[in-house]
Amino acid sequence: MTSRMDCQTLNKREQTSGQRRSIGVLSEFKAKNRIASISYQRWIHNMNDTLFIQFYGKTKSGWFDLCNGFSDTFDLCRNKGDFLWMEHEEDCDKWYDQEGYGELALPIQKGHVYVSASYVNHLYQAYVWAVQYPDIDFMVGGPVASERCTGQEGWQSVHFRVEKPLPPNLTLTGQSMERLFNVPEFSGTWKLEIPKKISRDSRIYFSYTLENLCYWKKCPFCSIAQHSMEHFRKRKHINLEFADINFPGHKIVRLNTGSITPEHIRQILPNLPKNDTMEYRYFMRAAKAETRALKQVVRQLNGQIPSTTLGFGIEFPSDRMWKYLNKGTQMDEVIETLEFCMKSGFRVNANVILGWNNLIEQDLKDLEGFMDILSEQAVTTLQLRWLFAHPYTRIYDTYDGIENTIRLGPFNCGFNVRVNDRQKQLNLAAATIIKAKCDEKKISLEGYKNLKKGRL
Repeated sequence: MTSRMDCQTLNKREQTSGQRRSIGVLSEFKAKNRIASISYQRWIHNMNDTLFIQFYGKTKSGWFDLCNGFSDTFDLCRNKGDFLWMEHEEDCDKWYDQEGYGELALPIQKGHVYVSASYVNHLYQAYVWAVQYPDIDFMVGGPVASERCTGQEGWQSVHFRVEKPLPPNLTLTGQSMERLFNVPEFSGTWKLEIPKKISRDSRIYFSYTLENLCYWKKCPFCSIAQHSMEHFRKRKHINLEFADINFPGHKIVRLNTGSITPEHIRQILPNLPKNDTMEYRYFMRAAKAETRALKQVVRQLNGQIPSTTLGFGIEFPSDRMWKYLNKGTQMDEVIETLEFCMKSGFRVNANVILGWNNLIEQDLKDLEGFMDILSEQAVTTLQLRWLFAHPYTRIYDTYDGIENTIRLGPFNCGFNVRVNDRQKQLNLAAATIIKAKCDEKKISLEGYKNLKKGRL
């Protein structure tokens, strides 16, 4: 970890004259964002003192991740200020390097800025801005700023702990933009303008929100289960407005919800636009009710499904571990779901977690049996990750590793868990089985390097 920065440290770095700072901010903003469509100076002159900031970045896979948090309120925000796309660091391993945050300049010196924070690096960037720009009021919302159900007054975080006072001009909120501006939820027309820097033949990834909670919310490692129902949002009229987006390149649409429900499957999937430039991604439980709904839709479409990748939280494939993790499913159900998806033409992304502190030999036998039963390429990609303890989760309260807590300024983000020597052996043995079986079954294995986070 790099050295920690608090408000006082950041302020010392900003002790320059207002004029010099303004010139530096504008010149750096020009260089970083390359405004070419209109005169830069005219654009700055016409810049509203209210900004709505969204982030984007190019992934290692080559597509652009658009964190389009204001799409549901596009016209509402447009009438009150200007949109601003900011490019962010896509390598999440670099998000915790605090030295990398100080140089992203804003084009205004005072006013109001609304920040849509999808990831923790967006949150910390907003904190750095709040220190650098004391005459701007910052309001940060989005998934990272979601609120926890505590019964207490005031904002309580879901995903992190605030351990130091925040700058007085920085407000975090779990409220939607509709509630902030006192209009009905999802009352606007969904819209998305692509950052001008992205070429028209690129691949882009963006979200279309169905609802902002997970209906299952029982997994002990997941902070989504803590979300406050006070800020629950569910789209009642699913018009799939993204079908008319003015962009000829390839479009990856995330149907955004914690876990897609059987109701969503029956209501939405039959109506998804099908064309060569659009594909879909969403998370789904490998359970009976969802599989029944999926089978019904595939029959309804006569097998002509849109290009889709389904994400499944396998976590650790043993019935004993699934009971421990409150997954509400068992081996035969998961196998049935994955096999059906493969035969129907869905791509499958399976997430497996290592770092558990309670594995036994039987779990390894169940893991190997699970991989043996799977048909070749029943899983397209298996993503392996090390267990991370988010604040307020059961894992955070019961696992070792808190001494290695990751902090960004005032934010406690959690820690990569630590296990004893015996559990290291079992987890490493599980990883070895997974790697060998993925090679055998022609499954693309990603994230093997994450085992380093557990010092394996």
